[in-house]
Amino acid sequence: MNGELSPTLLLALLFAALAAALGLRLRRRRVEGDEGAVRAHREGERADREAARAERRAQRLDALLQATDDAVLRVLPDLTIRAASAASVEILAREADDLRGRPLIEATVDHRLELLAREALGGAIARGEIELRDLRPGHSDETRHVQVIAAPDGDDGAWILLRDLTEIRRLRQIRSEFVDNLSHELRTPLSTIRLLAESVAVAGDRGDASGARDRANQIEVEVLHLVQMADEMLDLATLEAGEIPLRSAPVDLLEVANEVAARFAPVATRHGGAIRVESTGSGPWTVLGDRDRLRQALANLVHNGVKYSRPEGTVTMRLSVAPELGGADAVKIKIEDQGIGIERRHLPRIFERFYTVERVVGEQASVGGAGTGLGLAIARHAILRHGGSIEVDSSIGVGTTFTIVIPRNGTIDRAELR
Repeated sequence: MNGELSPTLLLALLFAALAAALGLRLRRRRVEGDEGAVRAHREGERADREAARAERRAQRLDALLQATDDAVLRVLPDLTIRAASAASVEILAREADDLRGRPLIEATVDHRLELLAREALGGAIARGEIELRDLRPGHSDETRHVQVIAAPDGDDGAWILLRDLTEIRRLRQIRSEFVDNLSHELRTPLSTIRLLAESVAVAGDRGDASGARDRANQIEVEVLHLVQMADEMLDLATLEAGEIPLRSAPVDLLEVANEVAARFAPVATRHGGAIRVESTGSGPWTVLGDRDRLRQALANLVHNGVKYSRPEGTVTMRLSVAPELGGADAVKIKIEDQGIGIERRHLPRIFERFYTVERVVGEQASVGGAGTGLGLAIARHAILRHGGSIEVDSSIGVGTTFTIVIPRNGTIDRAELR
């Protein structure tokens, strides 16, 4: 047994070696596990930071979308809406929260917008125009003209900018019609003046002093018509721009109505007609406002009634107390004539510049001659500047009624009016 290890010792040594190897392997695995846990922890922290950054970007994006005045959408590759600005509500007639997650085609019901979005998702900047309608129950079915600009967002989605061009187009149409109407209204008296001037020259060559004087008087009438048109155009422009400061003082509308009646009574009575002022109840008829502008508005409406009344027709101003106008006590005045009347399809445009019955329905004024076509527009803006309202109703062969309501507290609206 000398120099030899016993089997028991060998077995012990073997187990010790195995235990040492196993322990080493376990320690290595433990170290590796610890390193893996550290890596996993670090990756988790990195993911949390990325998620936090993404959340902050989303919050900044939402804040930006809520602050912008433009309608902006962000769409994902599957053409669902990821985000929408607050202004999108006005154009798309949906709440922003209702737009998120909704397919683009459902939000707009216009395939052209989807085509533009696809171009942007493909990396291009796409531009175009679409038409949108508010199809919600109880809302106008008016068509909106919308400009679209779609561009890639740098990730995998696209931005879509929607800009409502409806008002711009309306103003362009008004400007075009204004220029056309102005050209028409100026051309007629200027042509008349030219012909009358030639007649004056011919009468002078013939020694016809009486004829020359008659033509000169007619020229004066046409010139006065042009001066009136220029004055009314200036009045209307300054009223629309809010550049005329309105004085606020107590105004007795019954007194103003009697003044207007006295002014136009001679014209009406020459043709067998009359102007009446009636009041229901005892008033009071006082409002806070600008007396000159209120008298001008009432005079324009009465003048319109006198012009288009039958030769023996009566124009009546009826005053009453309106219980409320937006919760405020108010005075109501109805101006009724017994004239030719206006077809209902023309009534929405009656307060437009240069609107005249002669141009629209081909009827000539029976009393007082043709007007400038600006009087009703001036009346409307004067009433609206006082926070009031004006409406018109008419029946062919019966007559026309204008109803104005003016708040007694003199609430003057200085906002820009269309």
